[in-house]
Amino acid sequence: MLAQMRKLIGTGENPPGSNNNFITDWYGFDDAWCNMTVSYAAAKSDNLDAIFGKHAWTVGHARRFQSKGRWHYGVGGIRAGDVVFFDWSGTRSIDNIDHVGVVEAVHSSGKITTIEGNTSDKVLRRDRYSSEIVGYGRPAYGNAAPLPPTDGILRRGSKGAAVKTLQGNLNKVMGSKLVVDGDFGPATESAVKAFQKKYGLTADGEYGPASDKMMKSALKGGTKPQKPTPRPPGAGKLVVDGQFGPATCAALQRSLNSHGAKLSVDGSFGPLTKKALQGYLKVTADGVIGPQTVKALQKKVGSGVDGKWGPDTTRYLQKALNAGKF
Repeated sequence: MLAQMRKLIGTGENPPGSNNNFITDWYGFDDAWCNMTVSYAAAKSDNLDAIFGKHAWTVGHARRFQSKGRWHYGVGGIRAGDVVFFDWSGTRSIDNIDHVGVVEAVHSSGKITTIEGNTSDKVLRRDRYSSEIVGYGRPAYGNAAPLPPTDGILRRGSKGAAVKTLQGNLNKVMGSKLVVDGDFGPATESAVKAFQKKYGLTADGEYGPASDKMMKSALKGGTKPQKPTPRPPGAGKLVVDGQFGPATCAALQRSLNSHGAKLSVDGSFGPLTKKALQGYLKVTADGVIGPQTVKALQKKVGSGVDGKWGPDTTRYLQKALNAGKF
């Protein structure tokens, strides 16, 4: 699976923003293709059954893993080869999943290296962090390691260090006066329900991603969940290499923000960035980077004008960003 994902690195769209390439041709239609990439790599490595079939819809794929008992919220126990699902808004809810990739490596620092399709309109390696991860599915590979003993949600009957931490936090935030014994019993469940009710969450007594996010904020005196903090590539001179990767995208976002765009600088060429670029170029802001947008971009940066966004267009864009002329 990973060997197939690595072979795809660098695959883009023709033109960028069109959602068209050989992966979408294989799948059967042009649309957001991050999950199509996972499906394509699985099919080409005889792992389609292991990921439970072809999927284009990330939410549906996560639910499929969940229905097969191969889903885990958060990153506890995550391994290379797992299919990892993201929510950029940080709600950590399956229903709000935006994106998906395959884990290539897990680092002791908490960073996770992934390979993802449809990220800045390409298949690229990315470094990701737990704040943007909803959870992961473990494909039924022949040599797959067993999942952690729970699905990442603390509920009645859960035991261990994570329950002790929760009980201590409930005592700090709610004054619950729980015995910190690591045993999620009726008293802990009642305290969780009270916490959830106070902060406007579904009061089901199960401590999952939404409750955990709210707890992190409450421990700092907040009354609303904290939004995840993007970790964009650092500012500085771009390498003029014709590769429209995260560093170039982040530089573009910073430049658009200097013209009033108010984008989150995350290095991801998403719909808001595309529309902001189109607004700056004074073309129809529909979020689809077609020939009209590309020609306007090419005229702006001084490259050849053919309506196709290739490496030459990106090189001229990089030069303009480096010179502060975009």
